[in-house]
Amino acid sequence: MLRLFGHYIDRRMAVLAAGDALILLAFFYVGYFTSYANPDTFASELALYLPQATLFAGAAMLSMVAIGLYERGIDFTARSVTTRLATSFAATFILLAVISYVIPEAKLWRSAVAVAIPGSFIAILVMRLLLQASPLGRAFERRILIVGEPDRIRDVERIVGETRQSAIRIIDRLPSASAVVRSNDLTTLRRFAEDHDVSEIVVALGDEQFPEVPIPPLLECRLAGIPLTDHVAFAERETGRVDLTRLQKSWLVFSDGFDSSRLDMVAKRILDVVVSLFVLILCAPVMILAAIAVRLGDGGPVIYSQTRVGRGGQLFLLHKFRSMRTDAEKMGAQWATENDPRITPVGRFLRATRIDELPQLWNVLRGEMSFIGPRPERPMFVTQLERELPYFRERHRIKPGISGWAQVNYAYAATIEDTRIKLEYDMYYVKNWSLFLDFLIIAQTLRVVFTGNGAR
Repeated sequence: MLRLFGHYIDRRMAVLAAGDALILLAFFYVGYFTSYANPDTFASELALYLPQATLFAGAAMLSMVAIGLYERGIDFTARSVTTRLATSFAATFILLAVISYVIPEAKLWRSAVAVAIPGSFIAILVMRLLLQASPLGRAFERRILIVGEPDRIRDVERIVGETRQSAIRIIDRLPSASAVVRSNDLTTLRRFAEDHDVSEIVVALGDEQFPEVPIPPLLECRLAGIPLTDHVAFAERETGRVDLTRLQKSWLVFSDGFDSSRLDMVAKRILDVVVSLFVLILCAPVMILAAIAVRLGDGGPVIYSQTRVGRGGQLFLLHKFRSMRTDAEKMGAQWATENDPRITPVGRFLRATRIDELPQLWNVLRGEMSFIGPRPERPMFVTQLERELPYFRERHRIKPGISGWAQVNYAYAATIEDTRIKLEYDMYYVKNWSLFLDFLIIAQTLRVVFTGNGAR
């Protein structure tokens, strides 16, 4: 795994992204020089038209991120890759058309793009399929040795099973009381790892067991250049979640993350305002039509305001297009369920397309919310969840958001268990927040909006 701005990225995905970017840049130039070649100024024009090539590659990469081509756990079948690539390049064509219309100075020549899009599509598809089928694809395999106690060893096995696309292979599992770990010869464990070509040792122990583990053999491995990883850190890295069921307070205290400067907060606020104003202007016609549809649907109010818990536990009024009947809570507050009968026909469409969330842009502009962050909960639910889920209040250390890491990775939460899993994603975001992660979530939010994943 690579760590970029605090966020863990699969090394194979990073290599694929770099390869995709180079292919996109190359085929833009192929498209340009096919139509406008000038042998006398070839070298100078490579640098002169780099901004256009970068814009083309950037638009295509954004579309591929949004469609999920770099998503954790993607199924790399020929059919899924072909479908996603075709969809992403269709989105790229539309995005470039909009950019050319709004910014004519961008000079994205149609003849160049007409060559660059199909050429890039074929080249990227062939590269990915060859990488999957050839021995090169196995070059990213990570061979791990698990040392620890049985329950936590099974946890690591479960994580590896759920993240099969990360190319992890478990070489062996050694209980902490095994002869290899407890050997009087401190080099036994190191030689075992070297003989089996182990690339990483995952130490799966709790706070209560760790004092019983002989540290010298592990230290011998570490000093020999074999990486050691705590099983909680392993879970965070591989799943994009902080495993709250096995979380040790010592890990939370001493692990990295949870750091953001005042400059970071200013940059995040600027991003919130810019993105919110852009989306507000872009979606103004949609919002007007939504308001009319809600009003005509049952004659009730268009906007529904609800008290939510924000940063530091402060209460604020969250605004949404009303998607439920006016008497939806006559029996008290409750979570929405699948096929909830309280949702109106218009409201069902608004929820599926996330249009009902658009009035929250006003909350972002007022500074009560961020564009990206944990979803704000209602006070009565927060009181209940803080009793049942440790660390739930920690998600209130930052502003809540319209979209978030949990929203793009997990469906709607309607039970305590669902909420626990989403909290694990929220804790990952709170711990590893960066502007890079915000941009990544914004791109993936487009996929959620267009597919309707998690809507209820």
